Amino acid sequence: MNRNPWIFVVVLAGALGACSSQPPPNEESPKTLAITQGHSATAPYFTCDNEGNPVLCWTEKIDTDGTYQLAFAKYDTASGDFGTPITVTGSEGISTSPESMGKIAFKDDGTIVAVFAKPFLREKSPFAGAIYYSISSDQGVSWSPPDFLHSDTAHHYGRNFFDIARLNNGEIGAVWLDGRDKSIEGSTLYFATTAPDSGFVSETALHRGTCECCRTDLLVDRDGSIHVAYRSLMYPSALFGEQARDMAYIHSEDNGRTFSPEATISADNWAIRACPHTGPTLASENGRIHTVWFTAGGTPGLYYTHNASGGNRFNERQLLTTTGSHPQSLALGTDTVLVAYEDRPMPPATHSTGHGGTHRDLHGHDHHENAPDIGMRSHILIHPIINGYPAAPIAISSNDAYNHHPVMTKVNEGGLIAWVCEENNSTAIVYKQVKLGEIK
Repeated sequence: MNRNPWIFVVVLAGALGACSSQPPPNEESPKTLAITQGHSATAPYFTCDNEGNPVLCWTEKIDTDGTYQLAFAKYDTASGDFGTPITVTGSEGISTSPESMGKIAFKDDGTIVAVFAKPFLREKSPFAGAIYYSISSDQGVSWSPPDFLHSDTAHHYGRNFFDIARLNNGEIGAVWLDGRDKSIEGSTLYFATTAPDSGFVSETALHRGTCECCRTDLLVDRDGSIHVAYRSLMYPSALFGEQARDMAYIHSEDNGRTFSPEATISADNWAIRACPHTGPTLASENGRIHTVWFTAGGTPGLYYTHNASGGNRFNERQLLTTTGSHPQSLALGTDTVLVAYEDRPMPPATHSTGHGGTHRDLHGHDHHENAPDIGMRSHILIHPIINGYPAAPIAISSNDAYNHHPVMTKVNEGGLIAWVCEENNSTAIVYKQVKLGEIK
């Protein structure tokens, strides 16, 4: 595969030229998506509209007051360009966390549902905040006033780390972590759905006792089954009652009315009483659920496994890399899964086993202006998994900037990958299309 890929740049005014390594002579120059406000973009997220077109969301800085808002644009598969950006009115002041970025989803009828988190300012808890949603029935021209996603609206605790997806009935489902239940350790995983001609109208507690600050993953497969992965608080006998924070999985075959009991994806036994700030990723292929996650239970790194068709039992984990973090996965065809992640060699001391000490959050900071360390460098890699077996990773980014938090979606006969690039005091989102033939 070409190691100097054709890279486009999604930037805001004032950051032109950032993160745009010069392409080879025979390739086009980077393209710019012009936006009228701000000078920084971060926290990308891919979805698709009701006609199957890829849509990229991101968080952009508002030049006038320094706050952030949610924006999105549709991708033209024929031209390889994104269309005119649309901002979500009412999203001003949203969180910039790349582990809990703002997102949109499309109902079957084209209604757009935007979901985003905002902090409660001047509260005693620095984590206090809420999740809101707004609805547009005219392709983003106008938006309903933001409303709470959750029924409880108290201001003294946090709710965040949500994911959304279109369900089999054409409505939008959401999962999130909620801190309202103070009788338990950790957070509670909730699920809610929209109703026809309405927003989110109901919620169900799926599991009490989850890690408080790792992203969740909500996946709906071709058959309409709902799959959810998250980091759970567990107390395995192998640790004699010590707490572990390992990945868990539940699923629903009735559009979210009921869910299966919690299943452990992998008994990593990561004994840590802190937040790793890196969640799991799911992909569905050939009747199997594939998952990748970070753990320091054993050799620290990214691990991969998949389940038997339709089952809750997962195979023994396979180590993908010891230097990667923040994975995202995408199923291509009937035998191939792509895993994208940021790769940055780190000294062993930065990976804590969690026994009695502190734990660095593995790049899980709110990156929105400058990289916190001017010497920070990382590349984006894709790791093909073919018929359940990892192949050699392939470098996608081609510069020495801080490239991080990739996201992916399917387009044509391949994948569209976007990620955050921080370089020269600017932050941008770059993207690249890869073809299945190049990978194999």
